[in-house]
Parts: sequence; C-alpha cells; structure tokens
Amino acid sequence: MKWKVHPLFVVLMAMSAWTPYFGQMLLLFATVLLHELGHVGAALLFGYRVKDITILPFGGVARLEHGSLGWQPRHEAIIALAGPFINFVLLFLVIFLSGIGSLSDSVSSFLIQINLSLAFFNLLPALPLDGGRILRAALARTLGFRKATGVAIGMAFILSAVLLITGLLALWAGFVQAGMVTLGVFLFVSAWQLRRQLYYDTIRFLDTKRRQRNKRPLPVRSLAATADTPLIRVLAQFAPDAYHVVYIRGGQDHHLRILTEEELLEAAMKPGGIRLPLGRIFAE
Repeated sequence: MKWKVHPLFVVLMAMSAWTPYFGQMLLLFATVLLHELGHVGAALLFGYRVKDITILPFGGVARLEHGSLGWQPRHEAIIALAGPFINFVLLFLVIFLSGIGSLSDSVSSFLIQINLSLAFFNLLPALPLDGGRILRAALARTLGFRKATGVAIGMAFILSAVLLITGLLALWAGFVQAGMVTLGVFLFVSAWQLRRQLYYDTIRFLDTKRRQRNKRPLPVRSLAATADTPLIRVLAQFAPDAYHVVYIRGGQDHHLRILTEEELLEAAMKPGGIRLPLGRIFAE
C-alpha cells in the first residue's frame, strides 16, 4: 500500500512552516491520517487490498486493488462512513481529555473544530468525498453504476459552484473566506477529473462484474430494449449486486429474444463490441 500526499496539502504545510500555525497543521495532518486509517481498516475488514491512499487537505482518497471500490454498495457505504466515524470518535476523546484537564483549551478547541469540519465536509453528497460514495452506493442498485456515479459527480459541480460563489461574495463584502474558495476549487477540479474518466471506470466496473463469481443468490434486474439499441446504453444501466436479463423487442423475425448478463458482458469485451446494436450480438 502506497501513501501519497496531495500537492495542495504540501503547499499548505510549507506555507505554515514559518508561522505560528505550523503546530495546527501538524495536528490537521495527524487527524486526516487517522481519518484515512479508518477507511483502510474498514476496507481490510471486508478483505479488500488497498492500492494507495492520497492525503488531501480535507480528507483523502483510498484506491483499492483493481479499482473495486464502488462495486459493492454495502461495502462502499461502510468504508466511506468509517472515516467520519473516526472523526466523531476523536471528537468525543478530545472533549473527554479536555474535561479532565489533559488538553489545553486552545488545542482542544482546534481539534474539535477540525474533526467537525472533516466529518461534515466529507459527508457532503459529492464525489470524491465520502458522502458522494455513500450517495452512489444508495443509488447504484436502482440507477446502475454509471448513472449513480454521474449523479454524485454532478452534485460535486453544484456544491463547488455554491462554495465558490459564496466565498467570492463574502470576499466582495470584506470577509476573507479563502478556505471556502479553496474547497470549491478542489471539488470542481476533482469532479472534472472524475467525469473525464467515467467511461473508463464504467468499463472497469463491467470487466470486474464479468469476472466475479458470486456464491450467493442475486436479485434479477430485467431490462427491455429494441434490437437496434447500442450495447453501451444497456450496460450503462447495469448495477452492482444484481443479475441482469435483457429482453429484445423487434428484430427481423419480430420474435422476443433474451440476452443474459454473461452474453452481454462477453460481447462488450470484444473489439468494438460495446458499440454493437443488441440485434447483432445474436449473429456474432
């Protein structure tokens, strides 16, 4: 497992090195680190292998081997919640230590503020934040992986716009809100990158689904399409934790045809297969 630090976090640490706030930045780094260890612990508990962890100024991103995070909705939601859960545990620990006089008022106040900020910011329903992963997990079974991911990315654009506009209006009114503007920029850039790679993430999801061998029964999702519907439009609605059957209406013989999940996924992995109309799969 590799650990990475986002360049923005490095810049913030460097800027604070010769200021009275360096100690607070170290506490922030330690808090973010514990937040990420919460994600790692939950992932390992479910048997995942963590590929790398990137420490961000306001949280972090855990990438699992084979990019499997997001393809088991229940697991993704629990792993996402584990980070904010650690922040709430730390919050109560700080309150306890402050109550018995083991922490100064300034340190305890800062740690309370940081843990509350990290927990609530990361619970915002926007990817790549923890709340975005929870939102995708909640929607994936009904909307499919691709569309649920798209909704969570769209929420990131909306929230980034709200943060940027609010921060700039506050600046215009004479109140410096550099943190809010920074958060807005971070969310916008992250959402832009995620939207650019959404197609490839969907392909990886489908390939993992093709290789999975589920030992437990799965609910069946039935879809209906015409013979000239491109395969990619059907696969975009595939959901985790479900088995898909597609009924094809029409065709040259006007008979109802049925394609199973295995047939569709195998066709998608062939060169140019993902663009094929469903009617052509029978001829392959």
